[in-house]
Amino acid sequence: MSKDNNSDEIDLAVALERTRRDLLRSKDFEALKKIISPRIVYVHSTGGVDTFESYFKKLEDKTLVYVDVDYLDVTGTLFGSALILTGKMNAKLIIGTEQKTVQSLYMATWIKEPISGWVMCGHQGAPRL
Repeated sequence: MSKDNNSDEIDLAVALERTRRDLLRSKDFEALKKIISPRIVYVHSTGGVDTFESYFKKLEDKTLVYVDVDYLDVTGTLFGSALILTGKMNAKLIIGTEQKTVQSLYMATWIKEPISGWVMCGHQGAPRL
């Protein structure tokens, strides 16, 4: 992950995505559940859509396995208690029984909840050409 400048918004975006990446890599799904909103709308770069329940079911039953994942060129803009961030994702995945390499662009929306802190509530991926 990289930063273009020292703004607090970019620092926050990078920190949130670094946490998400580390939890995916370590397969710590219980901790990951704490930073993803139960109301998330998760749109993959393939066009598939997941809810909180369907996303974590895929992770836990290994229908979707992140072999490796990294987020690059992460930047963000803070709007009150919402952070809109964009970046690039490079990942090696196993989807079902098929291994895939994914390079995508994505936009994620994080909101600051009063009790739980920052949680991701929206994700939209698109193939990177």
